[in-house]
Order: sequence, then C-alpha cells, then structure tokens
Amino acid sequence: MQPLDLQFRPPRGPRERLAGLAFMPRTIDKLRAEMPGGSIAPYLNDSNGVSNYMCKRVGLDMEDLRAAVVQAADEDEVEVWLRARLDPAAVEEANRKLETLTIERLTPETLALVKRNHPIMEQRPELVTFFEIFEADDAATYPDP
Repeated sequence: MQPLDLQFRPPRGPRERLAGLAFMPRTIDKLRAEMPGGSIAPYLNDSNGVSNYMCKRVGLDMEDLRAAVVQAADEDEVEVWLRARLDPAAVEEANRKLETLTIERLTPETLALVKRNHPIMEQRPELVTFFEIFEADDAATYPDP
C-alpha cells in the first residue's frame, strides 16, 4: 500500500468498517501514515489508543497488522488477510464495545491525556463516546473549505 499524508485530511471515520470491523479503516489509514513518505500529522497510534484496543478485542497483534498493511498491494489484500484471522462473533462483540466506548471509564490521568489530545472536548463537553469525539475532532481539524 502507498503511504498516506494526514496533514491535509483526516483518516476515515471511526464507524467505517473493513472485514465487518468498525475502526479498522481508520487504523489502516494511520498505519499507512506511519510509513516512510507518509505523515500521521496530529493523529496518534500508540499502545493505549483505540486502534490497539480494537486489535486486542479481536485477537490481532498490532505489529502483525502493521506488517500486513505495509506488505499489501492494496486494501483488498488487507481485507483477505483480516478475514482469515477474524472470528465473526469476536468482530460483532468488538463493534458493540467500540460503539459504546466512553470517557466515563477512564482514570483521571487518562482522561486528562485524552482531553489534551482532543481539544474539541473543551468546546463540546457533551461528547462522551470516543466515536463522537473523533468525528468532532476530525471536523474541527479539517473543516470543509
């Protein structure tokens, strides 16, 4: 796959799915942005993030996924790789968890970190699910021209 530059547009939305799994297209975009020639810009892809949480929920190793993305010619190849490794029941359960993942479950330290990384939360205190926060943050970071 080709590197991706997230300086000019956000990764795909958190609700988008690949191989039935929510957040996977967004994760792939961030992995492509980490590749040489790409730019992850204001986005993060660390061990405490939602991408890693998603991978753990479905039994994927983030480093294996990263290697699959780097080696794949296109996203269709990544989807074939995913479908060979994903249990549909685990995907359904992960989707339910991801869609309802809220900031209320965070420790005060982690909440402070999330607020620092997502300044939209200061302006929009009604945002409580991570999907809502990411969508609002993307819209604020890359407003329509």
